[in-house]
Parts: sequence; C-alpha cells; structure tokens
Amino acid sequence: MHNVSLCFNQTAAPCSMQAGAVLLTKALKDNSRTDKPSSYNGFLLSVGATTPAALASQLETLNDYCPIPDLITCQHYAQSLSSLEQDKLTVYEGQSIEWREHSSQSLKPLQQKQIAEELAEVAEQGRSLITNIDDALSQAIELKAACNERLNRPFTLRNTDIDKRILNAGSADALARQVEQLGDDSQYWAYCLFVGELRELNQIKEAL
Repeated sequence: MHNVSLCFNQTAAPCSMQAGAVLLTKALKDNSRTDKPSSYNGFLLSVGATTPAALASQLETLNDYCPIPDLITCQHYAQSLSSLEQDKLTVYEGQSIEWREHSSQSLKPLQQKQIAEELAEVAEQGRSLITNIDDALSQAIELKAACNERLNRPFTLRNTDIDKRILNAGSADALARQVEQLGDDSQYWAYCLFVGELRELNQIKEAL
C-alpha cells in the first residue's frame, strides 16, 4: 500500500481545495515518480475549512487518534497561521509530492485493534490451559482482577468526522479523474490518499 498527501501549505501559491485536488491528480498521473503503486484503488481522507483554526481543530481530532506525518505538519502550520505573525512556520515553496510506502498496520488504530485481539486470544488460551488458579492467586486477588480487566478491555473505534471515501479505479488516470472532481472553495484544506488493495483500504476506512 502507498499513500500520497497534499495540503494547502505545500502549494507554491495559495489555492482552493478544488484546485488542490487538480494538483494532486497531476502527481497521480506523473509516471516519472518513483515507488509507484501497482494497484490504484484509493481511500481518500479530505478536510476543508474557511479558517486555519477550524482546519487545525479538525486535523487535531484525526491526528490524536491516528497520527499521519503530513497531516500533523499541516495541523501545526494551520495552528501557526492562527497565532502571531512571528510564530508562523516557513511556507513550502511548491514541495514535490512523492509516494510513500505504507503498511496498514503502521496506522495506530489498526495496531491497537490487533494488540487488543492478540491479548484477548492470549487470555482465552490461558483460561483453557489453567483449570484452577484460585488457590495460587488467593494472595493476589486485586492483581488478578486488574490483569483480567486489561486482557478483556475491548478496542473502541472512534469517529474522526473527516470526509472519507473509497475510490475504485483500475489505473492512475481513472483514480485521478475521480480525485479531480472533489473539493470546494475552501482555502484551508488537506488531502491524504491511500492507494492499494481494497481489503487493506476498507480496513483503514473501518478504523477511521
């Protein structure tokens, strides 16, 4: 799986969210880029706002739950625009948009979900192997209760309220055509596009 991101602070000049979508499509169709995906199904996270503070607030919700490096940078930049002029970060002068290789398990919610499932499996195996632990734990009742609570604690998915959609495409051009139609007149925006197999993309969508 790969991902590519483009945020308002990465463009050479200020532009609308819709114009940003057009810039992103150019990167998708650029065959000269290295580490290109082999499958072009997409899962797109997008957010637009009328003020930098509003954008930063929405990205903060997402980044607290599932940190994504490019969106963290965008969040910090948006926050800086809401503060004093001397606190602003340096603007990117038309930063190159490059693919990054990703594993779905590198995303924090999926990691936590897997850990919770593995702990539950370990707990179940332990219960089937140990037939009588009351005598052995008679002096550690409180520790046993705390341990069982940790093992049985369910993983809870959170709603990040970020626009998210699956894009079915058989080629870079087909994916680019879908992305190009997105966006509005928002001046503060961020896109994060994951590209790969539908199975992995649906896992991410369910987690976010």
